[in-house]
Amino acid sequence: MKLRLNSIREGSQTLTMTLTKGDLAITDEGFVNPILATLGIDKETHQITVNGQLKTDVDLICDRCLEPFSFQLNVDFQSIISPMISPVDNLDENIIPISSKANEVDLTPFAHDALLLGLPMKNICSETCKGICPECGTNLNTNPCNCEKTKIDDRWKSLENLLTNTTKE
Repeated sequence: MKLRLNSIREGSQTLTMTLTKGDLAITDEGFVNPILATLGIDKETHQITVNGQLKTDVDLICDRCLEPFSFQLNVDFQSIISPMISPVDNLDENIIPISSKANEVDLTPFAHDALLLGLPMKNICSETCKGICPECGTNLNTNPCNCEKTKIDDRWKSLENLLTNTTKE
């Protein structure tokens, strides 16, 4: 996702483009849909500020019920393109230093990182997902299971005696 600096005019403007996961060097298989990128560009005398917004649908698998679902991903990123005065100036990771002869800037790392950081840590198809039965493997969202609900793990048997105040051997 390269931005040509000589095609940007002074002031504010908006660019819209459609990208693929290959354009942003994403290897995650869930990114099968196109990525809509909207770049708000504000060119001033000594710097260019780029506010990017990326939208796409990602195909994921629910961690609870193991069913596929689509997740709407909407993330933002910002970068500032500024002339490089000295090597010490590049303290902020969102600042892209350029020389006076630079004609284009690659925004791919910013978009790539924003998309991957926007993915959920835990893939859940819905807040009400019941998951699968640990005994029989039935998807509890679609079918009830007939497993015995009162099965107690033998490791907890001695704690059960505390609740009933009786001694069982």
